[in-house]
Amino acid sequence: MWLLGGLLLLSLLGQPGLAAQAPTLAQQIEAIEASHGSEPPEVVAKLRPLEAQARALGGDNLRVFLAAWGYAHGLMDQFTVVDAATAELIDLGERENNAAAMASAYALRATMLQLSGRVNAAYGWVNEALPWVEKTQDEPLRSWVFMTAGNISLATGHLQEGLRAYAAASRSAQAQSNPRRGATAHSALAPIRLALRDIDGARADAQQAFRLAEAAGNRPLQLAAKLIESLVEEEAGRPMARDRAQEQARRLAASIEPAVAASAAGVNPATGSAVWLNTQAEVVQELADLHLSARNFAPAQSYAERALKLARQEGSDEDAVAVATISLGMARLGLRQKAAGEELVSQGLAALQKQGRKVRLMEQLNRHAELLEALGDVAGAVRQSRKALALEAELVRSDRVSTVLELQRRSSFEQNQRALDSLKHDNELQASQLERHRSERRLTLGLALAMLVVVLLTVALYRRARRANRALKTHNAELAHVGLHDRVTGLPNRRALEQRARELADESFVGLGIAINRFSRIMGSLGHAAGDELLCQVAGRLKSVVEAAGGRLYRMDGLSFGAIVPALSDAEALRGLLDQLLEVMQPVFEVQRQQLAVTLSIGAAEYPRDGGQTADIAKAIQLAMRQAQGQPGNSAVIFTQGLLDDQQGRLQLEARLVQALDRGELELFYQAQCDLGTRQLSGFEALLRWRSPEGLIPPDRFIPLAEESGLIVPIGRWVLQQACLQAKAWHDSGPDRPVVAVNISPRQFQHPEFMATVREALAKSGVDPHYIELEITEGAMMDDAEATIAKMAELRALGLHLAIDDFGTGYSSLAYLKRFPINRLKIDRAFVRDLGQDESGAAIVQAMIQLSHSLGMTVVAEGVEDAGQEACLRGWHCDVMQGFGYARPVPVRDATAFLEKCRSEAAIVNGMAA
Repeated sequence: MWLLGGLLLLSLLGQPGLAAQAPTLAQQIEAIEASHGSEPPEVVAKLRPLEAQARALGGDNLRVFLAAWGYAHGLMDQFTVVDAATAELIDLGERENNAAAMASAYALRATMLQLSGRVNAAYGWVNEALPWVEKTQDEPLRSWVFMTAGNISLATGHLQEGLRAYAAASRSAQAQSNPRRGATAHSALAPIRLALRDIDGARADAQQAFRLAEAAGNRPLQLAAKLIESLVEEEAGRPMARDRAQEQARRLAASIEPAVAASAAGVNPATGSAVWLNTQAEVVQELADLHLSARNFAPAQSYAERALKLARQEGSDEDAVAVATISLGMARLGLRQKAAGEELVSQGLAALQKQGRKVRLMEQLNRHAELLEALGDVAGAVRQSRKALALEAELVRSDRVSTVLELQRRSSFEQNQRALDSLKHDNELQASQLERHRSERRLTLGLALAMLVVVLLTVALYRRARRANRALKTHNAELAHVGLHDRVTGLPNRRALEQRARELADESFVGLGIAINRFSRIMGSLGHAAGDELLCQVAGRLKSVVEAAGGRLYRMDGLSFGAIVPALSDAEALRGLLDQLLEVMQPVFEVQRQQLAVTLSIGAAEYPRDGGQTADIAKAIQLAMRQAQGQPGNSAVIFTQGLLDDQQGRLQLEARLVQALDRGELELFYQAQCDLGTRQLSGFEALLRWRSPEGLIPPDRFIPLAEESGLIVPIGRWVLQQACLQAKAWHDSGPDRPVVAVNISPRQFQHPEFMATVREALAKSGVDPHYIELEITEGAMMDDAEATIAKMAELRALGLHLAIDDFGTGYSSLAYLKRFPINRLKIDRAFVRDLGQDESGAAIVQAMIQLSHSLGMTVVAEGVEDAGQEACLRGWHCDVMQGFGYARPVPVRDATAFLEKCRSEAAIVNGMAA
């Protein structure tokens, strides 16, 4: 449904306000889009002469031109031009405080991301556009942005958000008294309601779309409305009403284009245009995609099979056959027919690759990856995402080459034009000389004056040629500089680093990779402008150290820098350089009147000691830098062979972990918790263990690996299900019900399917939610505090108890802490370990307990191992303790025996009484 964008862009261009300011420019652009909208190269050719006028007028006139210019290039897969247009729109919006320009920029960027298949990224961008468009009363612009938001919401499976966006577009069309746009909005609403099984609503929207299209005199939209109505009546089981709608559609199709009469369904119901989608197969394919987005796999399979059959019968478009094959395979994957589904998807992708349809192939790869991730096949999703990223990189490289060639062509054209001007002048000069020869006998003075004119013109031409040559050299130098330098920091970029590395192929040097820790969080909090300012300050400090060592600093990407330094005398000298880089980060940075602490993760490798090729050195640097990122705060790691061996070991361990869940090698241990006031059992914490054929593998080896690779999501789902089932079994076996605590990893907590996983575990086990406690780490809560509060409120509404795990090790804000709907706070073992020895640590623990009680929370102290620690905590009125001082983690059999012993001794606290 993203094809609506071409039609909707006309809404942006035909604004009344623009007509009052510059009617000629706005009308020209609208006429170009209306006449050549399906021919992007022709649109670009027609728009190019208007660029100077648009830039001279500026404001909304420039905004209209940039939106049309960027959209046309996007349809030609020239995304570099689109990026430039988007950046210029954002600059216009920020410079002139123009909300319409900001909304246009974000909507244009979202549309281009959708064209490339990156619908999740597009969803984020279009949501950025919505607050901006709310600030303007420009109804045509609002209509475009809301329709774009609806399209992308459908592509990402947010059908309810799509309904709301299309309904807003309908209201905007009504405010404009524009029946054509209203018909378009209702034509988009009807298929969604049909996919959601709202037959009456779909019928009402289709009939309203027909009435509005009839009022607008737009026959293609009338035809689209009748086609949708026929599909609705077919779903409703009303054959007579369906036949009437189809007959009306056939008559309308014959009046629009006789060739369409043979297939009345050959019109895109979303756009109502008989020139964009003109086969029945494409209409049915659109409905199949809608059901796939809504995860309605059974109807999606039915529609996809129908679309594939029609596409093969029509035989006019191999693309349609390939896409229908992929959709059918994805539907079968959703129905758990894995082998058949993967075979069909592979066939479709191979067909697109054979046809050279790279953009369409990238779109389908991303769709497949998203479905695999939703179905829990993380490894498959990662594999398809890597293919899509590689294809995207290839397209971007091709786009950049095309853009450079276009600049060269235009430069050659300008040179030829100057040569033609010079030739024309020479011809005029010769004519003047001939005239002079005819009159020289009669007018000697005229001859002298003519010679003077020739001399003056020659000097002027010479000066003009010199100025043109200087301008051309300057322009070429600027292009070369831009190609090798970063726009924000002015540092040489990755391309310059690679070029320098090739030049040093016969010399020894040290390569550095420098990553800024948590930079994305800083950007999210302070914005892009503050992020750029911080990058420049960081670059300045690093540059001084690197250049003092005889090296050069480079900007690699948004989060990291690189450096090449001449080979140092020994490892001690290299360590000294790394220490200097870390020390220079110690003073805080001041950005926009805020003080920020910045830490680095640095990886270092030496050429040729650590690799015979520069590519090997790059890999070694990346490996060392990733190792540094796994360490807290400022850290630097020098590459060694041991790092490579460790990486290979991690890869092998990850491969075994993928199979561990299926082989039943994972199991849960349970560690008892006791009430400090009565020393009675109050509950258990479920702890994951891996019993491999070689023996138990420590959790600190495989759990971080599972978190990093994404395997923690299916593993965490299994842990939650098993813990709920065990809690239900314990509750059914006796009168006293212990609370069972389950750890939730940050990645699992932030996964979009997390709430569905929790509801499924509770429903399948039948356990009372009041006896299940979810432990969420402090860091996971603060990644997006507002979203966390909303999600935790949902969990509390289910009846679950919530706890902050490892409190004191993160960076919680007290302002947020009091807003979190938390029942319990768990003090990390690092604070408990030194009780009785460290007075400052004891004061912190006591303050945590008092703070928690003042906020209405109970407190659990982890890692209690001796009577002295227990006595301190009891004296400070800590509620619950957990640790070897009371019980060790044990298998479920031993935990059950311990529970029965406590029941027999009446030494158990029921539920959350502790």
